[in-house]
Amino acid sequence: MNRFLLALSFWSYVITPVALSADGPVNNTTTQPVAENRGSVYVKIIGPVDPAAPVVARDQPVIESWITKSIEHRGQGKFNAVTRWVPLVDEPYEGEILWSGAIDGKAHACRVYADITERKDGWIKISFRGWDPFGSQATATLKDEPGSREVVPVTQAKTKHGIPHVAIFIGLPVK
Repeated sequence: MNRFLLALSFWSYVITPVALSADGPVNNTTTQPVAENRGSVYVKIIGPVDPAAPVVARDQPVIESWITKSIEHRGQGKFNAVTRWVPLVDEPYEGEILWSGAIDGKAHACRVYADITERKDGWIKISFRGWDPFGSQATATLKDEPGSREVVPVTQAKTKHGIPHVAIFIGLPVK
């Protein structure tokens, strides 16, 4: 019985894929990834904090360690997540509001918008704008596959306390 299972496993994992690939391509056109297989895109806004400000105990969104390391690597000391993970709409030029600019009901910045501006050839490009009346902007380009992540500084929106950042994560497709 064990030999039968071993032979069946060998056949299904080694021989069958080799035999199927030997047929060659059916046509010469390249196929784009199917939209249903694309990962879901999530973003989180991280804002600088006044080092002299007292720590306020509240329901603060968590900042993952990979985000913290990236921001600290850029030399910024104190920061907080101002949003939780926000899913983006997967339609180009269907931008959405990520953050109203308020923390604990008090306005700290202008609204922040995000938009997936391009998604092709295995890459995704996301644009962010807002933070101040002059419309600070940032753009991120990363591999369009689950597990990709990036932290982008929004240098145009720099304040005396630091630079806001946007964390991007591509998760598994939502079915």
